[in-house]
Amino acid sequence: MPPLLVEANQSAPAPPITTLGLLSLLTEPSPSLQTHALTLLLTHVDTHWHEVATSLPDLESLSEDSSLPLPTRQLAAAVASRVFFHLEEPAQALRLALDSGDHFDVMAGGMYVSTLSRAAVDAWIEDTSGGDAKDGDSGTSEKLKQVVGCLFERCYRDGEYEHALGVSLEGKRVEMVTEVIRRTPAGARRRAVLEYALSASADVVLEKSFRMTVLDVIASELASGGWGKSGSYAMCLKYLDKAEEVGGMIDGLLKSDEEYLWGYQICFDLVDTGDQNFVRRVSKVLQEDSFEGEELKERLAKAMRILTGGFSSELSLSFLHKQSDSDKLIMENLKKTLEERGGGRNAMLHNCAVMTHAYLNAGTTNDQFLRDHLNWMRKASNWAKFSATASLGVVHAGHTTEAMTLLEPYLPPSPTEENNTVSPGGGYAEGGSLYALGLIHGSHAGSSDEKRKEANDFLRNHLRLSHANEVISHGAALSVGLTAFGTADGDVVNELKELLYTDSAVAGEAAGIGIGLVLAGTGVGLSNTPVTVLDETVAELKNYARETQHEKIIRGIALCLALTAYGQEENADAMIHDMRSDRDPILRYGAQYAIALAYVGTGNHKAIKILLHTAVSDVSDDVRMASVIALAFVLYKTPERVPELVKLLLESFNPHVRYASCMAVGIAMAGSGNGAAISLLEPMLDDVTDFVRQGAILATAMVYMQQSDSCNGKKIKTFREKLISIVGDKHQTTLAKMGAVMATGLIDAGGRNVSLGLSSSVTHLTFTKMTSTVGLVLWLQHWHWYPMMHMLSLALTPTFTIALTKDFKYPKNYTLQCTAKPSLFAYPKRLEEKKEEKKKRVETVTLSTTAKNKARMARKRAKEGDVMDVVVEDEKAEKEKTDAMEVDSNDKPSSEQQPAPVTPTEEPKKRKTPEPSSFTLANPSRTTKSQTSYCSFNLSQRYQPIRKDEMKPYGVIMLRDSTPEEEETDLAAVKTPSVEGEDEAEAPEPFEWAPPGHAEYVEPEVEMLPAESSSSESKDESKNEEEKVDVTEKKE
Repeated sequence: MPPLLVEANQSAPAPPITTLGLLSLLTEPSPSLQTHALTLLLTHVDTHWHEVATSLPDLESLSEDSSLPLPTRQLAAAVASRVFFHLEEPAQALRLALDSGDHFDVMAGGMYVSTLSRAAVDAWIEDTSGGDAKDGDSGTSEKLKQVVGCLFERCYRDGEYEHALGVSLEGKRVEMVTEVIRRTPAGARRRAVLEYALSASADVVLEKSFRMTVLDVIASELASGGWGKSGSYAMCLKYLDKAEEVGGMIDGLLKSDEEYLWGYQICFDLVDTGDQNFVRRVSKVLQEDSFEGEELKERLAKAMRILTGGFSSELSLSFLHKQSDSDKLIMENLKKTLEERGGGRNAMLHNCAVMTHAYLNAGTTNDQFLRDHLNWMRKASNWAKFSATASLGVVHAGHTTEAMTLLEPYLPPSPTEENNTVSPGGGYAEGGSLYALGLIHGSHAGSSDEKRKEANDFLRNHLRLSHANEVISHGAALSVGLTAFGTADGDVVNELKELLYTDSAVAGEAAGIGIGLVLAGTGVGLSNTPVTVLDETVAELKNYARETQHEKIIRGIALCLALTAYGQEENADAMIHDMRSDRDPILRYGAQYAIALAYVGTGNHKAIKILLHTAVSDVSDDVRMASVIALAFVLYKTPERVPELVKLLLESFNPHVRYASCMAVGIAMAGSGNGAAISLLEPMLDDVTDFVRQGAILATAMVYMQQSDSCNGKKIKTFREKLISIVGDKHQTTLAKMGAVMATGLIDAGGRNVSLGLSSSVTHLTFTKMTSTVGLVLWLQHWHWYPMMHMLSLALTPTFTIALTKDFKYPKNYTLQCTAKPSLFAYPKRLEEKKEEKKKRVETVTLSTTAKNKARMARKRAKEGDVMDVVVEDEKAEKEKTDAMEVDSNDKPSSEQQPAPVTPTEEPKKRKTPEPSSFTLANPSRTTKSQTSYCSFNLSQRYQPIRKDEMKPYGVIMLRDSTPEEEETDLAAVKTPSVEGEDEAEAPEPFEWAPPGHAEYVEPEVEMLPAESSSSESKDESKNEEEKVDVTEKKE
């Protein structure tokens, strides 16, 4: 053996078969032997950790023995840390690793270092977010800080700035967030990190105060980095509620010849967030005096049209009207099925059928079915009549320009203080029409402020002078709340409060909900010490709820308090705690919805813990039901968590909890077509309790909204057939049929162009839409009061993409690219009308006895007749027979000349053409939220999106003309539908008319036919008529 190899083998001894000998050295009194043994153990602990684990107490005692040298203690800690790592106890491994000194190198790689790094980060986050460290743990905290500092340095070295930023946000360290942003290289990389920080702080950070601090830092960094005019900066200021700064930013953009389109786009994005109060404050910043010149004033007028003029609502209305895919046979078949099974006589099912029509045509202005079946509509009476009239507001939602014309036949006469003739009875159609007026103006967040103000004044007049009739007061109170939504108008609140104090149960409930709509999201009355007049008003309502005996009024006030807490998070905790601890179950019921609205979309752990505890502990079924449904609102940004949370609750013995679990899954997973959610809901469709089946049906319809026929392995077809069978099944209860009827409208709502959306996703940020959230909460109250079914109109959000030029016209030839099969996002197939098959005439069957009788009669006649005649006939027949045989023998070719038998040619089978893997979307077009991930901009066209990097191809997109010198062609203007119809003739040109006898009277020119030609034509016509008569007589 060569000497070099011998030396090499001697210098690298083989690994020991066992470490028991080394472990025995740990008990030796000599520190040098212990150090030597620990050094060797550290080398081989990864392979023999199962043996070393038996000596863990000795290793820990050595690491804590102050009489030993520091290197020996650090070696013992390092060995013990490795053993705990293999035992999968990272917390213990980290504790010893922090005492091992240089033996724990954060900069090194490997599974051990990465696992302990994660444990160190978790411990550091818990330490920093939990407050100050304890006295005994100060040394450990310092070591943790050093380790985390090393981890941050490693992130900077490797360019993992997003990872370092996420750790800083979880640890709630603003200074570290600032450090990460500033240590990121300037330019596109820093912009990407800022975008990540903005989305993470908006969606991940749970504490509101810390979130606002971080957003303030991000806004300042965006401004200093040269991105002060970007959409991200504007949305960051929107989160910070800085309306004046947003208005100043839009002001500067509109005055720039190169960037004014950005200003339009930001206006559209602000309206899409659904915060009407913020948009109004922004519009007040834009002063007309600062815009000089016709062009600048025109730009300002367009921006104001977007913000407060209702242009966004016009776009939605125009799209839903023109692109509606509503199937009229759905309502025809539903009406026919209900009438055949006796459901037409059931007032509840008839009311639900009317609401199904409203859902199917929500926002499309298509009410032709109601006009064609007025007799069917007249079956509604009392409150069903109220709901039927109010359903027009759902169908015509957003059609503010024609609202008064539409509802004129139903609206009550305007009362006056001198002549107030409101009768105490009846008024169902009148009250429903007032409610419809509020739905038309309040359903869309971007509707015109001017039209809304006019409607609000009209409704307040009826509200003040209609206290004698609780039905009209009910409709007026709800509609006043809708038209003054989120304004915090003290005068409106006082007028509603007067109605509340009349102690009318029905009108009082509507007044309480109306006050909540006016004060929605304002946070009024949350503190225990009233500061403003509105705070005192809310305090009065709390006291009144404890004094009144009407449950409906208490429920209205409870919902009012919940609506004021919208988006307040920790600020609403005091009021929520007060309501949760109340003895009245209705106030506790309102507390659950207060949690849902205060923490909507935050995923707050404290709120989830409270809701889950209430769901299993409260004695009231309604409270437990509300707490489970509230989970869907808190977790709607992470919808996949909801089915996991309620999976066990679906098996609860309490049917109210099972119903609520179904509804929570439906709300969270609405429009997703998620197979896991459907799998959870399928068993509940056959539940023993009827209203649980109703909830499962409604929830499944929500999940299947805007899904094609190929969704979930084509199970959606089976579900649609099940809906029809439930409605027609006489063994099903009314509540189950009610769910099937409503689900028929939900699954195809809004002409199949709307979805249940709680958020705005135009930009990469997710804003919770207050209108949609409040509307869905109020719709859920139909469990107690059916007129709340109409509130779904607020939650239905159009899903479309429309690209506009600078003149607010859309180019028809502009397209988007979708890299998915067309069948994946196609409209469901329409129903086909069954054709009646014509009955075939059946041939008469000849019996055997009849045939025998005929043959006997023939023989009898032959015998009685002339014999010669019979002989001649027989010879003639025989001759014809022989002639035919000769002809056959002569004409028949030989076997050689005989052609081959001709077989009928089979038509070739049509091959199925493979479905394309991509397709183009026209402008405008329906674009579902799940479809946006497949869509992209086609940058080879003439018109280019101004913000192709910051936004998805969804919603309203402003386009820049790349060749402005060329003539613009194929442009179409946005037109709202008209009540009279679109096929009407155009108005004549202006002209002056003068009566006969006037000096300027002009004789009308009338062309007359010549007498001869006219007489000849009349003669020809009479001749033709005579010929026609003759022909018909001959035929007859």
